[in-house]
Amino acid sequence: MLSKSILTLPIGLLTFGNLAAEVSFNFEIRPILSKNCIGCHGPDPEDRKADLRLDTFEGATAEVQGYAAIVPHHPEKSTLIERVRTDDPDDVMPPPEHGHTLSESQIVLLETWIKEGAQYETHWSFAPIAEHTPPAVEKQGWAENPIDAFILKGLESADLSPTEPADAVEMIRRLSLDLIGLPPSLDEVEAFKLAYEKNPRQAVSEAADRLLASPNYGEHWASMWLDMARYADTVGYSGDEHRDIWPWRDWVIEAFNDNKPYDEFIIEQVAGDLLPEATEQQRLATAFHRLTMNNNEGGTNDEEFRTIAVKDRLSTTINTAMGLTVRCAECHTHKYDPISHEEYYQLYAFFNQTADADRRDDNPRMDVMPKADESKLAEIHARISQLEERAVSESPWFLLPLDEVHATEEVLLEKESDGSVIAKGPNADYPTYTLAAPTPVEPVTAIRLELLPDRRHNDNVGRSPSGAMVMSQVRLVEISPDGTRTVRKFASAAADHSQPNYGVENLIGDEPHENGWAVKHDKEGFRAKRTAVFELAEPLTAPQGSRLEVKLVFKSQWPRMTAGRVRLATTSVENPVEKFKNNTLEPITVEIAELKKQQTKPVRVPIAQDLPPDKQRETRMMTRGSFMQPGEKVSPALPVAFGSLPEGAPRNRLSLAQWLVNDDNPLTARVAANRYWARFFGIGIVETEEDFGTQGTLPSHPELLDWLASEYRDSGWDTKKFLKLLVTSEAYRQSSVTTPERLEKDPRNILVSRGPRFRLSAEVVRDQALAASGLLTNKLYGEPVYPPSPIKTFTNAFSGSTVWVESTGPDRYRRAIYTYLKRSNPHPLFETFDMATRDVCVLRRFRTNTPLQSFMTLNDPVFVEASQALARIMDGHSPDLREKIRQGYLRVLLQEPGEEQLDAFEDLYQETLLDYQDSPQEALKLAGNTPTPAILDNAAELASLTVVANVMLNLDAFLCK
Repeated sequence: MLSKSILTLPIGLLTFGNLAAEVSFNFEIRPILSKNCIGCHGPDPEDRKADLRLDTFEGATAEVQGYAAIVPHHPEKSTLIERVRTDDPDDVMPPPEHGHTLSESQIVLLETWIKEGAQYETHWSFAPIAEHTPPAVEKQGWAENPIDAFILKGLESADLSPTEPADAVEMIRRLSLDLIGLPPSLDEVEAFKLAYEKNPRQAVSEAADRLLASPNYGEHWASMWLDMARYADTVGYSGDEHRDIWPWRDWVIEAFNDNKPYDEFIIEQVAGDLLPEATEQQRLATAFHRLTMNNNEGGTNDEEFRTIAVKDRLSTTINTAMGLTVRCAECHTHKYDPISHEEYYQLYAFFNQTADADRRDDNPRMDVMPKADESKLAEIHARISQLEERAVSESPWFLLPLDEVHATEEVLLEKESDGSVIAKGPNADYPTYTLAAPTPVEPVTAIRLELLPDRRHNDNVGRSPSGAMVMSQVRLVEISPDGTRTVRKFASAAADHSQPNYGVENLIGDEPHENGWAVKHDKEGFRAKRTAVFELAEPLTAPQGSRLEVKLVFKSQWPRMTAGRVRLATTSVENPVEKFKNNTLEPITVEIAELKKQQTKPVRVPIAQDLPPDKQRETRMMTRGSFMQPGEKVSPALPVAFGSLPEGAPRNRLSLAQWLVNDDNPLTARVAANRYWARFFGIGIVETEEDFGTQGTLPSHPELLDWLASEYRDSGWDTKKFLKLLVTSEAYRQSSVTTPERLEKDPRNILVSRGPRFRLSAEVVRDQALAASGLLTNKLYGEPVYPPSPIKTFTNAFSGSTVWVESTGPDRYRRAIYTYLKRSNPHPLFETFDMATRDVCVLRRFRTNTPLQSFMTLNDPVFVEASQALARIMDGHSPDLREKIRQGYLRVLLQEPGEEQLDAFEDLYQETLLDYQDSPQEALKLAGNTPTPAILDNAAELASLTVVANVMLNLDAFLCK
């Protein structure tokens, strides 16, 4: 009678009031109509049968050929009742070929509802969030947290009572795994046991605060968001090439750790680039949209796959924030939810103006400095600045105080505060730069020219697209006080870098050189400064009031190869070119060069960026969803059923993003609150986290869901505060031990009659094994790593094979979230344990239970190496076998083993020992072939302990929470 997950529950157990008094359309009638009728008699006019619409009151009560499907207060006059009750196979509804038949109880419900007036209601999730006061309950002491009052009311209605609290070990392990995805240390367990014994609620509260403040919190919770955002390190499709987008993953981790308010979290990812004076981090957030797949296969239509990507962004954004399946309206009007075909493309229009176009270069992109290296980079920059200041103070060179700068061919030259000159405006073919200053008092023996990289020129020294620069001549003119101009000759020149056959000596001739002096970035990247020194044939000593004029001429055979930013200096030392070549400041410059090599290069990350106004695309509907069949033109707008944007608001992604988290949109808070609940309790209050539409399951505790949604929203979208609210509830603190009565009345724990118990996620399964064995590397952020994998080569249909080069050192054992994720070939351990492939947005993972999972945890290289490491820890504790086993059991399960467990593991050890004593090479292979190999004289014993450790890491008590 009731929908999906709550079919087995009596009506009275649902906590939405006294339903016996009046039939609820949303919770009793709509599920019947949605499952059996709306597919043929719903919103889609093209597929609507008999011109009958049953999803609205107006449609259901309208007369068709003199009859109405529903006549309020008169079921006997309603053709709907007549058709569902008839035995005539030609008239019965639903038709026999549809495979659905209404039960007698469902028909009686329909009759009762019609008799009561057939009142239609807005779908429960589309209605405003209602304010609910926690209900009065008998066991008030148990319900100090308002959540518990709602839960207890449902339990009392089902004649159930809460389960006793979990013991201290179960509680701290549950908290730790849920909040940071890692088990607690033995010291943390002991400290919590003492606190829990004194004051359980306070102990849980303080432990929650500590765990929420841990950097590991963000690493754990980011995985949930990466599923929804379809994060991967490759572009997908048949080629599935590499994509550098992992700095966005680090942005998500940091956002969780910093407790970024959820509304800001959404807005920045959907439209951070459109925020006023958007920061680098807000622009980076929009990489959320660039996680769509790219098809780089030759012969494909870029526009086709661009439109596919835009549709994916629309679907992902709405599904993630609002839990709606909008993509059902891509080809036709949604058959169940109030989203027409036209409204779908009005939503599409919000996303249709980004500049990306399914190109191999993945542009637009931005340079992002990896977070993992920020502190190291700051230290390097500080040291370089210190050394450069020292070099200046010890240098014989003095900056020329330029007071006149200009250029030919419309190039604009502007002085900078550091004494340099930057070129702006058009990049001309063959310009000449003129730089002038008063002549220095000291004699001038040489001129130094520095070519400086600049972000305004893409961090290049040249203005050409490649970053190269080719100069054809440098001329020095002395201007006397009376205006007489004298060209001063150069005797020699030297530079720290020249391309072959394009040496700096080409610049000192009487005429511009065809080749000139050419410089370009090298393997170290674009950021290298280039320096040249030009020694005069005779020292220049000029009277007071004279001036120097330096001309930089660009007239080589290569047009537009001009300099971007330059700086001039003079010296009075003897033999300046020789000294430049010998570099008397060599120790300083060598250290600076070495430090610059240590600088991490920025990562070029794809981001969302709108086209300029004059290049905006026209958006048209697509007939049957095909980009080759454009229909009517549409403009950005919300579906009518969900309201409209504020008057005067721009019709762009930013306005849409702000509406998503506006109080007028009830879905976003409900969906988010439900999502967090599901992570803690194993099943959402609405089981279908991905579908809050009319085909989704009904909420088991609708009043609680609304209360949680309003709490989350009204807290300022404070995620850590909200999670603490959940884990400090008595409902969460219950023991997971159950009874036959509870299993009968609440088999799936929908009523929360006991504490949560279910298998851990793929990431936690792996990370917990590494933590228990002491191998886990606790390092935040950084590029993807390649942990051990049973598959060493991944083959793609069109891009050849990729070798999985296993990481070594600490990177080998980093947390699972940092593992390289190839869409076409995900890591086998993660795939086996139900991790999303990240091709599309996934809001809910489905837990499976297969023999392959045990096969993986027994044989996967990570679990084998974790078992080896744990065995060595056990072996080092004591010469006594049972004490070794005890210590291993403690590390894995965090509690003392009983005699029965000790006996079982001892028997396993002795049995295995006999086998390995007979096969010493096999023993050495298992015990000695580890990441830290050693010469072993007890290989058989250590191999047997490794088997024991491996079994411990495979216990249900370890793999479940």
